[in-house]
Amino acid sequence: MRKALGALLLLTTLLPSIGASAQTTNVQPYGKNDAGLTVLNILPPGQGRYMNGPELAAAQAGGPQPAHNTDQLELYSSLVQATPGLAESDLAKYFKDGTFGVKSDDVESTETPKEGVTIVRDVGYGVPHVYGTTRSDTMFGAGYASAEDRLFMMDTLRYVGRGRSSEFLGASEANLAMDRAAYATAGYSEEELQSMIDRLNYIDLKLGPQAITDLDDYTAGINQYIDEALMDPSKLPGEYEALQRQPEPWKPTDTVAVASLIGSQLGVGGGGELQNAAFYNSLLKQGISAKKAGKIFDDLREAEEPEAPTTTKTKFPWNNNLGPIDPKSVAIPDQPNQTSREQRSLVTLPPYLDGPFGKIKLAFPSAMSNAVLVGSKSSKSDRPIAVMGPQTAYWSPEILMELDLHGPGIDARGVGFPGISQYILLGRGQDYAWSATSADGDQVDIFAEKLCNPDGGEVAEDSTFYMKRKKCTEMYTRTDSWVAKPTAGGPPPVPPGSENVTVEMTTQRTDNGIVQARGTVDGKPVAFVAARASWGAEVDSALTYVDLMDADKINSAEDFQKAFGRFAFTFNWFYIDEKDIAYQLGGYHPLRAKGTDPDFPVWGTGKWNWTGFLSFAKTPKDKSPASGYLVSWNNKQAPGFRSADSNWAYGTLYRSQLLSDPVAKAIKAGKKLSLIDLVNIMGDAATRDLRGYRDLPFMLKVLGKQKDERIAGAISLLKAWMKSGANRESKEVKGNYEHSPAIALMDAWWERAIEAIFKPRLGDAFASIPQGFDNEPNSQGSAYQGGFYGQVQKDLRTVLGKRVRGKYSYGYCGNGKLAACRKALLESLDKAIKALEDEFGADPATWDVDESAEFIQFTPVGIQGQDPMQWQNRPTFQQVLEFKTSG
Repeated sequence: MRKALGALLLLTTLLPSIGASAQTTNVQPYGKNDAGLTVLNILPPGQGRYMNGPELAAAQAGGPQPAHNTDQLELYSSLVQATPGLAESDLAKYFKDGTFGVKSDDVESTETPKEGVTIVRDVGYGVPHVYGTTRSDTMFGAGYASAEDRLFMMDTLRYVGRGRSSEFLGASEANLAMDRAAYATAGYSEEELQSMIDRLNYIDLKLGPQAITDLDDYTAGINQYIDEALMDPSKLPGEYEALQRQPEPWKPTDTVAVASLIGSQLGVGGGGELQNAAFYNSLLKQGISAKKAGKIFDDLREAEEPEAPTTTKTKFPWNNNLGPIDPKSVAIPDQPNQTSREQRSLVTLPPYLDGPFGKIKLAFPSAMSNAVLVGSKSSKSDRPIAVMGPQTAYWSPEILMELDLHGPGIDARGVGFPGISQYILLGRGQDYAWSATSADGDQVDIFAEKLCNPDGGEVAEDSTFYMKRKKCTEMYTRTDSWVAKPTAGGPPPVPPGSENVTVEMTTQRTDNGIVQARGTVDGKPVAFVAARASWGAEVDSALTYVDLMDADKINSAEDFQKAFGRFAFTFNWFYIDEKDIAYQLGGYHPLRAKGTDPDFPVWGTGKWNWTGFLSFAKTPKDKSPASGYLVSWNNKQAPGFRSADSNWAYGTLYRSQLLSDPVAKAIKAGKKLSLIDLVNIMGDAATRDLRGYRDLPFMLKVLGKQKDERIAGAISLLKAWMKSGANRESKEVKGNYEHSPAIALMDAWWERAIEAIFKPRLGDAFASIPQGFDNEPNSQGSAYQGGFYGQVQKDLRTVLGKRVRGKYSYGYCGNGKLAACRKALLESLDKAIKALEDEFGADPATWDVDESAEFIQFTPVGIQGQDPMQWQNRPTFQQVLEFKTSG
């Protein structure tokens, strides 16, 4: 079917135009080549665009913004009150049409930036629908439309990705910290950025040249818009005036820099070996034996938890058959706490950048996306259905932008990141769709390089020479410098002799990776470096998208899996078409040397280096599973697939169960699910408190009945909230949470309970646990990712005598004794109640949650922000999908 549609499209582009201008003959009718039965999406606050100077001044003075800056906000936010209980006919109230093209009476504007390129925007939401007579024209149009809507954001991202935000936004301490972090994670030279583009030519002789041509055409489209904006101030974002700068021409390597930034923030995992070493060392300092410390570490680390919820039920062993650990491979620093802090301070992104208009909170979520797909056998319509999307936090304008692209070999609609939006990164094709969740696969390892002195004699801790396979070798060292703006709002760099700020950034690398910290092992100087599997391969994934955008290339779930099996960054990829649902883990996943411990630094002298990468056949995947569904909310990929060394959360409990539990329950009961069922399940999960849903039942069972009226009253509040579903939602938009006193109590109790459960056995090492205890609802929208939720539940189930697979080596709460555990938990609850009484008073009805502190905030990348919306735990861009059955 797709091949026939593709041939028809090619034929129509070659036929002479009759009765239409040459400029618009490439525009396809609404719904052409579209096999979507229900194809909806949402992207708050709206497609949006930057305002020019006069528009911005008017908006800042209280005037209106362009309608499309906010027109998806209410649709998205109001789903909280509508679910569960949403009816099939209500879908269009909360999602917008995602069909290809624009209805003739819905055209808002049409423009032709060059012959062969037409961009049509719909009156409803201002989405750019780009049509090209040739493939080159379509790529050009994608670049032009991207710059039209997101030029200032693209500019900001390319400087941040290059580690030169101080050059663009001023040399404030926050901006310099951002630059240092970028140099510690990437630090590419201009030549190295270009080499990644050139690399495409030889890693795929057919697709590589096409990807490079696509990038060149996309770049040309961006630059045409920049040229026009420099001539016509009405097209230039008003932020440039405040910055006292003008946009420079876009280069293909700018796209590589943006890809590196996005990939390094959303698509890698691992690199926590120094933090692990610090915790292990803290256990030893408590007088705990090495054997016992190892067992405690393994308990809480949960690297291979047998009860962990997984996306596929098929076993895919990886990183767990390395044999006995060879002590000679492990390189624990002599001062692991200090070394760990040094690394963290270098690579941790600051919470914001400084702009001339205030702070830019450039905080990327590490893992927030979700997907729920149901196969045809479990679907009411006998067709696969899906609700899925990426969570990329909330920005103004949104950091994702929607595009609808059409031309020879291209029919796709969805979203991309500005600067790498020549392809639809997440979206749909003619009769298939795809999405992703961050997978947190172990792509980064810390190696310890033995430093040396090429002249012999004493070795300094700052030596730039290291032992590479028994040879003293000089590190790659490069220092870059640039003239930065003195302040964000100050003048740009001016000629020598005037007030300028010169910034220097240095990167040091061995063959294994970038130097992160220095220290000693057994008293001898070492450099700890980070090896990243996707290093130097930031744009390899372009080859996936050359295939993905072409309906003639993607004809089955297997085609999809092969396309994403070559993806460089670690993402879980999901697919739906008219027949199947499918899953494929993407990313380059290294194979560790036998005898090494994946949780701790290893020597980088050569013997313990990576031995290759996981093959496609052994990478987690699934297709229309017997269970009838696929679910991911950044949970563990597959049984046997060891979690990344930095991930301590793949335990017995994970937030994906908020989605999988109701789906599995319905299927087990013989119910067939509809799209509206999935939307209701997703919407309900978006406000459910994971702790109240899965931890609280066991916490209350441990407490049992309590005679003290004060304690019993508090327990009654918690039970009522738990019975209602343990949601954090209000009946009114931005209103007070239902069960607010119980939620306030849960918030006050949670970390006190964790301390009561684990600290008695861990002592002062409790403060060194690398995993955070709670990921509470916050202004970025996500929650319950990476907390101690599984550790608490598993230990309490054990002390209650429940069935537990893979029991911990030790009991933690009350040393495994129920009475002692009850006493400890009761004391922690009492402390939580006391804290609320001190703040609000003795009457529990007065205990309150500050809902406004949890409102989702739209971070402005520029001057204009948006009003906050009520909290929900949900993808930023979301698709609701069902395709027609052919024949």
